[in-house]
Amino acid sequence: MKAKTIFHLDMDQFFVAVELKCLPHLRGQPVIVGGDPHGRGIVTTSSYEARRFGVKSGMPAGEAFRLCPQAVFLKPDGAKYVHASEQVFNVLREYTDRVEPVSIDEAYLDVTDALQAAGGVERLAYTIKNRIKNELGLSATIGAGPNRLVAKMASGMNKPDGFTYLPSHKIAGVFRDLPVGDLYGVGRATERVLESFGIRTIGRLADFPAEILRRRFGKWGEELVHVARGEGSDVVQKTEERPDEKSMGHEHTFGADVTDVETILGRLHLLSERVARRLRAAHMAGRCVSVKIRYHGFETNTHEHKLKRYIQHETDIYPVAEMLFRESYEAGRPVRLVGVQVCALWPTARILQLELFMAPENPDWLAHACDEIKDRFGESSIGFASGIFHAGAKRKSAYQRMNRPNMSYRHPLR
Repeated sequence: MKAKTIFHLDMDQFFVAVELKCLPHLRGQPVIVGGDPHGRGIVTTSSYEARRFGVKSGMPAGEAFRLCPQAVFLKPDGAKYVHASEQVFNVLREYTDRVEPVSIDEAYLDVTDALQAAGGVERLAYTIKNRIKNELGLSATIGAGPNRLVAKMASGMNKPDGFTYLPSHKIAGVFRDLPVGDLYGVGRATERVLESFGIRTIGRLADFPAEILRRRFGKWGEELVHVARGEGSDVVQKTEERPDEKSMGHEHTFGADVTDVETILGRLHLLSERVARRLRAAHMAGRCVSVKIRYHGFETNTHEHKLKRYIQHETDIYPVAEMLFRESYEAGRPVRLVGVQVCALWPTARILQLELFMAPENPDWLAHACDEIKDRFGESSIGFASGIFHAGAKRKSAYQRMNRPNMSYRHPLR
């Protein structure tokens, strides 16, 4: 079987980059896209200039303001980012039909059959990057390798606006001396445990007896050894080939155990956004939200709540996640990991068919008209009067709306 070549494309500071197209005078300045720095919002993403001050995605916007008071804070404009994402994916599909979105700004591509016509791996990568830059005004980083794992690792080695290719014969040499914490999937907590075994480099992990790690981590311990050896799947599925998923979720392991509730909720908010992006990219929605909390010592609790309608937006997911966390969290206990999952999934097309004879709260023509206005003039150009209420009121009303009977499904942004 012919060896494959997989690309992992990751857009650089995507939300910020999209904003800078409209606000070029802010280039070179620290820019933060996220919530109100004087409220309860979080950082969605930030420019590289802001990151030099320690600003990170998921941290409270107020903390980001303290670290970088000179930063320009911008409200997220979802419609604008979705439109830019669609333009990027349209470019990618001109080179291969095997494009698998991971999120709104990240994708895997199987370019095996496109290499000969394109003139090789490097030339194809720069052709794609240059088109995105010249036609869309955005920059992307591409990693290439024989499988998804290696491509993902490669894309993180030369950001921003970079390209790294790791063919099979170079993987061991490049991985050997990298810190084990650089390995995809290894968080700070796992890194500390590995270091307790004397494993400080990826090369050492690749040579370590898998059975010992299996006794410590379970099946994941054995998988770690395979990952360190650069072994992984080379399958990139077209959208129509992807099986209907029963659930979608994201987890985050904190670098150090956390007891501050606001910090944990900030991370839950970011995880909710990531889950929502995956749902929309897959054209799926779900009727159940669950939250996972793992305490110090690996004790894990999961709490879930079933809804009366299907959801796929972070504004619907996060209020439930926050409620579940507050109900189940044992105050004062250090938290090492949190996760958000949406389950009981259905394709949006089927949901729309099921609700064909239900009277929607708002006519479709009004929703489409509002979407078109927002696409052209920005997310804040039109909206409901209820948007003037404070964040707490909006979270409460969002949760109440979810539990009203006969709620119609809201069309995803397209």
